[in-house]
Amino acid sequence: MLESELKKILAAINARDEKTFNEHVDLKSLMDIGYDEATDVLAKNCAHFHELYPHDLFFKFGARILRLYNDKFRGVHLGLIKKVIAAYFDGSFKDAKTFSATPIKFLTAELNNLLKAVRADFGEEKISGDVATLAVKMVGDSSSYGKMIGVLNFVLEFDRRGDEWRLNKIKNVEELVPPILDIAEKYWPASWDLGIKL
Repeated sequence: MLESELKKILAAINARDEKTFNEHVDLKSLMDIGYDEATDVLAKNCAHFHELYPHDLFFKFGARILRLYNDKFRGVHLGLIKKVIAAYFDGSFKDAKTFSATPIKFLTAELNNLLKAVRADFGEEKISGDVATLAVKMVGDSSSYGKMIGVLNFVLEFDRRGDEWRLNKIKNVEELVPPILDIAEKYWPASWDLGIKL
């Protein structure tokens, strides 16, 4: 049942059908909860991440400063994500140039490349009343983008809305932060931070 719901979401993403996507995904909840939980994981493991990535100033000043920073710039960070998603659905990323020239479009084009390079394998489904979860393994292909992603295991939470289920949360953020952070550290040059104007 949830597998068919997620297939609708994936089909909407592939077709860049924003209306259908929004019918099946509570994007605000997904982003708000994910951002706050990821901040908690980053702060809790700040010292460890500083050892792994000593060049990244984000972890240099400790957990308290990290939390203050993410709280202060929460709207900016979520705004960037929203702009990338909007550019994906409206197709404006197709005329992306360099990162410095069109940073939002460039990042969206990179997101598009990543989406093309992974497939979803569906796992265990659990339903308890009006809440349900589905395990999904995202597996990268043999391209450079696919190899960068490797394998990421998601546990997605859905809530019942009438007769349908709507994706509203990633349940295993704590498990996902380390591998996604490692991908970001390898992929995102520090100079790019200066190129985004929101």
